[in-house]
Amino acid sequence: MPVKKKAARKSAADIKRAIEAIEAEIQKEKKKREKSGDTFVSLSREELDNKLRRAESPMIIFQSWNNTAPIGGTINYTVGVSNPDPFGWSNLAVAVSVGNRNPITSNDLFLSDYDTRFPTLAQPPTLGFSLGPVGSPNASTTLSFALKIPAGVEKTGYFGNSVLEQINFHDVGKYLDRGCFFFGVV
Repeated sequence: MPVKKKAARKSAADIKRAIEAIEAEIQKEKKKREKSGDTFVSLSREELDNKLRRAESPMIIFQSWNNTAPIGGTINYTVGVSNPDPFGWSNLAVAVSVGNRNPITSNDLFLSDYDTRFPTLAQPPTLGFSLGPVGSPNASTTLSFALKIPAGVEKTGYFGNSVLEQINFHDVGKYLDRGCFFFGVV
């Protein structure tokens, strides 16, 4: 699928409609995730409004994870993705890796530098996923990852990173958004 061209600026009504739809999705997931004792972070209304004014693409709207795991254990990480656009997107994927990259502003460097002791994960195989236009039943999705803690790592805190991208099977893909989560190895 070709990479989408930049859409026209969203109107105030478009932004309001997208915020209402995304906030409803965030609240539904927040209740479910917090019951399990996991950490849950999401975009505030102000962050969502700012992101919608500068982005024309699907975005990460929430993240949830268990805080700690022993060596050999698992950090269960969940990421929510939503499409605020009036058109659909396809060939989307989320990749997860570990490394202290949150403050790196260069996406090229952010995507290339990671802790190789940990696995790098991506979902879903093989063609990625699709999101419908804002307001449609399939405008949002949730992906879950099980990040195994490898032998030989220190008992300390680690930054996990997620990247939302559009796969282009015959050329350079498109970076869309990213998130960060922080967990402990105990």
